[in-house]
Amino acid sequence: MRVLLLFIVLFSSRFIFAQDDIVLDLDSIKNIKTTRYSSVNEVGVAINIGGTVIDKLPSHTTKTKQGIDKPSVMIRTVHGILINPKFFIGAGLGIDFLPSGGTTGGSFLVTFPIFAEFREYILDGNFNIFFSERLGGAIFLDKKVNTLSGQKRTSSGAFGEFMIGGRYVPSSKKLAIHFGVGYRLQHLQTKVNFTDTSTPTQVISNVKQITIKHYIPVSIGVTF
Repeated sequence: MRVLLLFIVLFSSRFIFAQDDIVLDLDSIKNIKTTRYSSVNEVGVAINIGGTVIDKLPSHTTKTKQGIDKPSVMIRTVHGILINPKFFIGAGLGIDFLPSGGTTGGSFLVTFPIFAEFREYILDGNFNIFFSERLGGAIFLDKKVNTLSGQKRTSSGAFGEFMIGGRYVPSSKKLAIHFGVGYRLQHLQTKVNFTDTSTPTQVISNVKQITIKHYIPVSIGVTF
C-alpha cells in the first residue's frame, strides 16, 4: 500500500512540472474547430456582356440578341458555416439594381437572387485564394415596362454565379477583406403579349418568353 501511494505522489509531481513545458498555440486551437459561423458580405458591379431573348410562339420560336446594358450595382449577403478552415457552405440573397434612365423618370430594373454558396480556400497564411459557386433562383422586376405598357413584367428563373478572388486576413483575425471577379448566368422566364409580324400582324397573348443574360461581376467585401 505504501509503495502504491509513493508511486501516485511521484507520478503527480512529474505531471504538474510537465505543465510548464506546454505552449498554447491559439491559432492552432482556432483552426481545429470543425464548425464555425461565418458571414460573407459584398458590394460591386455586374457588367452585362449580352444576352438572348427567346419567344416560344405556337407555330415557331424566335431568338433576339440583346444589347449590352449599363453596369448594375450588386449587393450580396451570405450566412453559413466553415466546415473546416478550407471550406465554407451557406445560403444568401442579393439585389442587382440598374436605373434604366430615359425621359419617363422613376424607371428601374431590379433582380433579387436567392442562392446556396460553396466556397473553397487555398493557400495558408494571411492571404488566401478562393473559388466561389453560387446556385439558385432569381426574381426580376422591370418597373418601366409595368408602368408604360401595363403588362405584368415580373420574371423568375435560375441563377448561377462563379467567382475567383483573394482574401486577406489581418493579424487581429476578427474579419477578412476579400475581392473577386467571375461570371454570372441569369435565366429568366415570363409570359408576355407578343406582336407577330411574320404573318398578317397579330397579337398573341401569354407567350412564354425566356431571357438569358451574361455578366462579369466584380466585387469587394468583408468576411466575418
